[in-house]
Amino acid sequence: MKKSVVVGGWATALVLSLGLSAVPAQAVPLSAFSENFEGTLAAWTDITPATPQAQIVNDPLRAGNHVLSFATLGSGGSIYSTEAITTAGDFTVSFEYLGLAVNGSNPGDIGGFFGVSQGFPGSHYWVAGSIDGYGPINLIDDNTWHTYNLTFSSPVGQTVHLMYEDFVGSGGVAGDAYFDNIRFNDANVAPAPFQNTVPEPETYLLMLSGLGLMGYIARRRKQKQ
Repeated sequence: MKKSVVVGGWATALVLSLGLSAVPAQAVPLSAFSENFEGTLAAWTDITPATPQAQIVNDPLRAGNHVLSFATLGSGGSIYSTEAITTAGDFTVSFEYLGLAVNGSNPGDIGGFFGVSQGFPGSHYWVAGSIDGYGPINLIDDNTWHTYNLTFSSPVGQTVHLMYEDFVGSGGVAGDAYFDNIRFNDANVAPAPFQNTVPEPETYLLMLSGLGLMGYIARRRKQKQ
């Protein structure tokens, strides 16, 4: 059975709220981090960089969106945030997860996992996983995107890296677990904004409305001259 590796025990409280719904390297640890995978994996370190386990792919359910998935199954973490997050208290994290069964997958046991680690790899703790009965949080595998919002204290230290994987010991196959829209930060620090975002349709509408208004004003001014 997959286990969390914890230094000094893990007698810490995990407080969570679960909502279901349909950076370049820095010199010092960060207090907030965000990623929506609408760019590259420059802010991440792959456990096997010569043959990357993680990859950015098209969202299988939402056209025009890009998400994190995995070319191979992993163990002990496939990809890590390059820079650490540090805090003197609790961490908060939110992310979207999709377990999408394909040929060869065992529905309900796809294998997506999220945790925190001190290194690449190192002493680590799995916060959430899609294997039933494992860990404080069970990720849902039902071919639908779900959003998770967690607040927790780390049993492996107050300076940690995020880690994700599609677990080799699950009933899934490579490429059937997806993550998106990750925010991770000190619980007392506002989340970092997403980078390289693609405007939503309503944003385009507002932009076009603004341009139309500017054109109308320009024409009115010209008529008065």
